[in-house]
Amino acid sequence: MKILRKRQWRMTIFPKLIIAFLLVVAPIYGIGLGMNQLGEKSVREELSKSLKSKVDFYLNSLEVENERMTGLLRQYAIDKDIQHATFISNTMTIGVWTDTVQRIQEKLQLIKNSSLYIKSVSAHILTLKRTISSDETISDTVNPEYEAVASVSKLRGVGNYFWKDRLFMAIAYPGSDLPKMKETFALSIEINQEMMKQSLQNFSDYKNAGAMLVNPENGWILGNQADEGLTKELSDYLKNRPEDSPDEDYKQISAGNSSYFVAYKRSPTFGYYLIAYVPSAEMLGPIDNYRMLLWLLSFVSLVFIVAYSYWLYQLIRKPLHRMIIGFRKVEAGMMEPIPLPKTRDEFRYLFQRFNMMTDNLKVLIHEVYEQKLRAQTSELKQLQSQINPHFLYNTYFILYRLAKMNDNDSVIQFSQHLGEYFQYITRNGSDDVPLDAEIKHSRTYVEIQNIRFARSRITVEFGELPAGCGDMRVPRLILQPFIENAYQYGLETKRRDGRIAVTMIEQDGKLLMSVEDNGEKLTNADLQSIEANLVNHGTDMEYTGMLNVHRRLKIRFGGEYGVSVARGEMGGMKATLKLPMPQSLDKAEEPSEPNDAKGE
Repeated sequence: MKILRKRQWRMTIFPKLIIAFLLVVAPIYGIGLGMNQLGEKSVREELSKSLKSKVDFYLNSLEVENERMTGLLRQYAIDKDIQHATFISNTMTIGVWTDTVQRIQEKLQLIKNSSLYIKSVSAHILTLKRTISSDETISDTVNPEYEAVASVSKLRGVGNYFWKDRLFMAIAYPGSDLPKMKETFALSIEINQEMMKQSLQNFSDYKNAGAMLVNPENGWILGNQADEGLTKELSDYLKNRPEDSPDEDYKQISAGNSSYFVAYKRSPTFGYYLIAYVPSAEMLGPIDNYRMLLWLLSFVSLVFIVAYSYWLYQLIRKPLHRMIIGFRKVEAGMMEPIPLPKTRDEFRYLFQRFNMMTDNLKVLIHEVYEQKLRAQTSELKQLQSQINPHFLYNTYFILYRLAKMNDNDSVIQFSQHLGEYFQYITRNGSDDVPLDAEIKHSRTYVEIQNIRFARSRITVEFGELPAGCGDMRVPRLILQPFIENAYQYGLETKRRDGRIAVTMIEQDGKLLMSVEDNGEKLTNADLQSIEANLVNHGTDMEYTGMLNVHRRLKIRFGGEYGVSVARGEMGGMKATLKLPMPQSLDKAEEPSEPNDAKGE
């Protein structure tokens, strides 16, 4: 019943109105979504260009500073005062020595002041085992920082070194130019990482954005308090990237629960990477807000569409519903006019024509009433011909499937059962048949259903017919429709352990034939609706075959016989056919006038 109601709802104009409005709104929504996506794409491209240009500019600035510091180291590597202090200090007087050291320290101070990125400058004079620094006077021993640049003597020119998370540039004399000559002195510059960090802090204007210098080979990182997860993610990415990948790129990287746009480029001088990053939420936050507004607009539009469609639906449905009630009253035999609506529209005209129709029907019913009793026999045949078993629509598809599977034995068996079935329901013999024949036809129907459904899915049990009832004449097709209802409405969705029990017992001089199933779909409301339709001879019930049999039994045997329904012991519906026993048929009265006819 619920399935039928769902299908009826689908056939109303309400979902059609909603679909029509959605078809109008969908292109507008699609355009808005496309504009949002184009905006996001444009922002991504602009962000990529901005980050790349900032990385290029800042790294180029660092490289310029590096080139200038390299030039200063090369220039002072051949400075006369440093050369004299290295080679002829033992021939100098104390005054000359003091002046020379002072001039060297002033030159080192000059190099330091030439750039904000220089923290200190040192001259390590190995011949004297002393160090002259821009920040301190001459030491008694070589400064321990020389350890950071000790290997520069093997190079020709300036070398770059990472030592204890500190960055140095150095040049040695004579270096590798004169391999047979021992190293005499080395000039070193320590890079001011704090100044570089301050400049990195001003790299981006976005919140939680920033930049860092990373050397993934030795784990050196210089940044502005970047998230540890992001720092590790970037370092691992640079360390594990393919060797043939470019030295500069633009990526979107996830770190923890956050996502970042990242642009990086490698410094050819020091080998570290300059990385600039911006949280995706900071850049795409406004676009995300627009997207949320778009979804909100979509939801509001959908609510408006549904509400407006429902209003139109009610505007049309209410008068239609009143007219349907009028038609149902006519079907029930109550020829009552419908009150005209207050509005002067098309529905008022329809109501007027309906009232004229009911007036004409009253005249026609009065004219044909006398002919109704003579038409009972023809009505019986008409009701019988109305039976159109639901499963017949599927039998040809089952036969096609069996033939396609080359299951010839099943095709033969199915064709035989199907032939017997059609022969029984289409023959033009007497309306009454022996009860044995009716039961045999029902068994044939079950065999056909067993081919459609697996036997393990639905089993049917037939009880024994009381003695002397086999030759009893009954209307044709009174038992099979109840078995069909059990399949169709009780067990069709049951995947296993379905049961149908057909019992036949004698009780109080009557033959009670019951069909019970263990379906789970029957509700108390459905059961009460079926009972009410059987009592009131309703025609809007789903179990039309049941009502058909109920009316035919009353016409054939009288008002005390017919069909009753209840909930069975197995949990499903139990339909019981009440028939007279053969010995009471001789005493049975002629069929009385139908109740609905009397009501009219």
